[in-house]
Amino acid sequence: MDGPRLVIITTRLPPQVCGIGAYSWLLHRHWPTDNSRVEFLVMDGAARSAAELRHSAIWQFNGKGEELSHALERTGDATVVLHYAGRAYHRFGCPVWLPPVLQTWKAKFPAGRLLIFFHELPGTDFPVTSRFFWIDLCNRRVVRKLARLADIIVTNTTTHVRMIKEISGRDDAQLIPIGSNIEPVCPFVDGRARGEFMIFGLPFGRWQTLHMFGREIRSWRKSGILTRLHLVGPSDEKFDCRSDQLTSMLPGDTVLRHGFLPSPAVSDLLSRVQFGLTNASPENWSKSGAFMAFAAHGCAVVGKTAVQSEPLRYTVSTEELPLISAVELAKRQRTLKQWYAENADWTVIGRKMSVLMPVGAHQEPVT
Repeated sequence: MDGPRLVIITTRLPPQVCGIGAYSWLLHRHWPTDNSRVEFLVMDGAARSAAELRHSAIWQFNGKGEELSHALERTGDATVVLHYAGRAYHRFGCPVWLPPVLQTWKAKFPAGRLLIFFHELPGTDFPVTSRFFWIDLCNRRVVRKLARLADIIVTNTTTHVRMIKEISGRDDAQLIPIGSNIEPVCPFVDGRARGEFMIFGLPFGRWQTLHMFGREIRSWRKSGILTRLHLVGPSDEKFDCRSDQLTSMLPGDTVLRHGFLPSPAVSDLLSRVQFGLTNASPENWSKSGAFMAFAAHGCAVVGKTAVQSEPLRYTVSTEELPLISAVELAKRQRTLKQWYAENADWTVIGRKMSVLMPVGAHQEPVT
């Protein structure tokens, strides 16, 4: 049976909350060539996603190797894109069943091609006495096997490029920054709500950012630089409780907890607030969805320290914030937005990915 031109293996698609799934869907939407025959193979939630996204070719394999194997066999000589993070496919981050499934498919359909996007890689800083050490060791073995099966490898940070070489011996991993999972729905305007700040993302990231800027937030509130702080993202009992402890000393009308909002509502906020707080660093900015969302909407981004490399050089450090002029602030907003448009906009990402693996082309696999 002739398979679709492109098969995307991913976690779970919108409306379910999952950064990797959102990335997978947005990449599909911005693939520059014909994507009418794209099929998604997801862990779960296929029926809900198919109805919400109006895309009928979404099937779930329930985290089972046998079901994924049957689905891949049905697609035949396809171009397959796997979005990988260990915990996305296994509770403890070690999907040992995944490499054999792909190896079997490639052996049976040698004209098929495989691109793997490594969104996450195992850590290296756990002591041998930690259970996470052994989990990450297992994940490293999975990553090594997957990397050696892939025709093309893509990842999102320079650290990951280095780790892939260390783990698998391959030095041809391509670096592509992620784009914003929140697409702008409002035109860019200079006029914004003065003194309104926003922290956006998943629960752990929001708590981490609040913790990082806790002293400054209290100082800015006292001086009038900060008048309101918007917290946006899905709720989590543990991290929401920790976040509440960090903001408990602020006046009662300072913090607005929005919880999870639809993308258009988040975009509206991003287009109105004056500042976004980020925990992005030179090592991880290229995989920070929150940083990219701020950049895409022309929101002034506040970082902990001044950085001279792009794009962080266009952010505002905590030391600069009380002193920066309105003219300089507007300049950095526009420059960061322009940088995003030229380097991380979804049309740019789609073009880069399609050039790496044009659908229908054939390339001998790496052995």
